[in-house]
Amino acid sequence: MIYQYDNQHYNPAAPVLPITVCAPGEGVKRVTTDALVDTGADITCVPGAIINALDAECASTYEVFGVNGVPIGFRDTYFLEFEIMATRKLVEVIAVGDEPILGRNLINEFTLHLDGPNRKLSITLDTESA
Repeated sequence: MIYQYDNQHYNPAAPVLPITVCAPGEGVKRVTTDALVDTGADITCVPGAIINALDAECASTYEVFGVNGVPIGFRDTYFLEFEIMATRKLVEVIAVGDEPILGRNLINEFTLHLDGPNRKLSITLDTESA
Protein backbone atom coordinates (compact mmCIF):
# COMPACT_ATOMS: atom_id res chain seq x y z
CA MET A 1 0.00 0.00 0.00
CA ILE A 2 1.27 3.49 -0.83
CA TYR A 3 0.76 6.63 1.28
CA GLN A 4 1.61 10.23 0.51
CA TYR A 5 3.95 12.07 2.88
CA ASP A 6 2.25 14.69 5.07
CA ASN A 7 3.26 18.16 3.95
CA GLN A 8 0.42 19.87 5.84
CA HIS A 9 1.85 19.27 9.32
CA TYR A 10 5.55 18.74 8.59
CA ASN A 11 8.19 20.81 6.86
CA PRO A 12 9.90 19.11 5.20
CA ALA A 13 7.15 16.61 4.35
CA ALA A 14 7.28 13.42 6.45
CA PRO A 15 6.03 9.83 6.18
CA VAL A 16 2.86 9.11 8.14
CA LEU A 17 0.56 6.11 8.38
CA PRO A 18 -3.09 5.85 9.36
CA ILE A 19 -3.43 3.73 12.51
CA THR A 20 -6.12 2.46 14.83
CA VAL A 21 -5.12 1.81 18.44
CA CYS A 22 -6.89 -0.02 21.27
CA ALA A 23 -6.01 -1.57 24.60
CA PRO A 24 -5.41 -5.36 24.43
CA GLY A 25 -8.66 -7.28 24.35
CA GLU A 26 -10.60 -4.02 24.17
CA GLY A 27 -12.57 -3.62 20.96
CA VAL A 28 -14.94 -0.85 22.03
CA LYS A 29 -12.55 2.00 22.82
CA ARG A 30 -10.50 2.71 19.73
CA VAL A 31 -8.59 5.73 18.47
CA THR A 32 -7.94 6.27 14.77
CA THR A 33 -5.33 8.84 13.77
CA ASP A 34 -2.22 9.39 11.68
CA ALA A 35 1.21 8.59 13.12
CA LEU A 36 4.66 9.77 12.14
CA VAL A 37 6.98 6.99 10.91
CA ASP A 38 10.33 7.50 12.69
CA THR A 39 13.02 4.95 11.82
CA GLY A 40 15.27 6.59 14.42
CA ALA A 41 12.90 5.94 17.32
CA ASP A 42 13.61 2.75 19.28
CA ILE A 43 10.09 2.48 20.66
CA THR A 44 6.65 3.67 19.63
CA CYS A 45 5.40 6.79 21.43
CA VAL A 46 1.76 7.60 22.11
CA PRO A 47 0.43 10.82 23.68
CA GLY A 48 -1.06 10.57 27.14
CA ALA A 49 -4.42 11.78 25.80
CA ILE A 50 -4.72 8.63 23.65
CA ILE A 51 -3.62 6.41 26.56
CA ASN A 52 -6.30 8.02 28.74
CA ALA A 53 -8.99 7.70 26.06
CA LEU A 54 -8.27 3.96 25.88
CA ASP A 55 -8.14 3.46 29.68
CA ALA A 56 -4.92 1.50 29.11
CA GLU A 57 -3.17 -0.08 32.10
CA CYS A 58 0.42 0.83 32.91
CA ALA A 59 2.83 -2.03 32.24
CA SER A 60 6.10 -0.56 33.50
CA THR A 61 8.15 2.62 33.93
CA TYR A 62 11.40 3.41 32.13
CA GLU A 63 13.85 6.25 32.02
CA VAL A 64 13.53 7.82 28.56
CA PHE A 65 16.26 9.56 26.59
CA GLY A 66 15.80 11.81 23.58
CA VAL A 67 18.08 12.75 20.75
CA ASN A 68 21.80 12.52 21.62
CA GLY A 69 21.01 10.79 24.91
CA VAL A 70 19.36 13.85 26.50
CA PRO A 71 17.30 12.58 29.47
CA ILE A 72 13.57 13.23 29.22
CA GLY A 73 12.69 11.58 32.54
CA PHE A 74 10.76 8.53 33.66
CA ARG A 75 7.72 7.58 31.60
CA ASP A 76 5.09 4.89 31.91
CA THR A 77 4.78 2.18 29.28
CA TYR A 78 1.67 0.41 28.06
CA PHE A 79 0.88 -2.50 25.79
CA LEU A 80 -1.41 -1.39 22.98
CA GLU A 81 -2.76 -3.10 19.92
CA PHE A 82 -2.14 -1.29 16.64
CA GLU A 83 -4.04 -1.94 13.45
CA ILE A 84 -2.08 -1.06 10.33
CA MET A 85 -3.14 -2.33 6.91
CA ALA A 86 -5.80 -4.57 8.51
CA THR A 87 -3.03 -6.27 10.54
CA ARG A 88 -2.96 -6.15 14.34
CA LYS A 89 0.25 -5.94 16.31
CA LEU A 90 0.64 -5.80 20.10
CA VAL A 91 3.55 -3.57 21.13
CA GLU A 92 4.86 -1.77 24.18
CA VAL A 93 4.64 2.00 23.90
CA ILE A 94 5.86 4.96 25.92
CA ALA A 95 3.42 7.68 26.94
CA VAL A 96 5.21 10.80 25.72
CA GLY A 97 4.73 13.67 23.30
CA ASP A 98 1.83 15.30 21.52
CA GLU A 99 1.62 13.03 18.48
CA PRO A 100 1.87 9.29 17.85
CA ILE A 101 5.31 8.22 16.61
CA LEU A 102 5.82 4.74 15.21
CA GLY A 103 9.21 3.43 16.35
CA ARG A 104 11.22 0.42 15.23
CA ASN A 105 9.58 -1.91 17.77
CA LEU A 106 6.49 -1.69 15.54
CA ILE A 107 7.64 -0.69 12.07
CA ASN A 108 10.20 -3.50 11.94
CA GLU A 109 7.20 -5.83 11.55
CA PHE A 110 6.63 -4.34 8.09
CA THR A 111 8.64 -3.71 4.95
CA LEU A 112 8.85 0.03 4.32
CA HIS A 113 10.13 1.93 1.33
CA LEU A 114 10.62 5.66 1.79
CA ASP A 115 10.58 7.49 -1.54
CA GLY A 116 11.60 10.95 -0.44
CA PRO A 117 11.87 12.59 -3.87
CA ASN A 118 8.29 11.54 -4.68
CA ARG A 119 7.11 11.96 -1.06
CA LYS A 120 5.62 8.49 -0.86
CA LEU A 121 5.78 5.69 1.68
CA SER A 122 5.04 2.14 0.60
CA ILE A 123 4.40 -0.53 3.21
CA THR A 124 3.89 -4.27 3.04
CA LEU A 125 3.49 -6.84 5.77
CA ASP A 126 6.55 -8.97 6.46
CA THR A 127 4.80 -12.35 6.23
CA GLU A 128 7.63 -14.15 8.04
CA SER A 129 6.94 -12.20 11.26
CA ALA A 130 3.15 -12.10 10.93
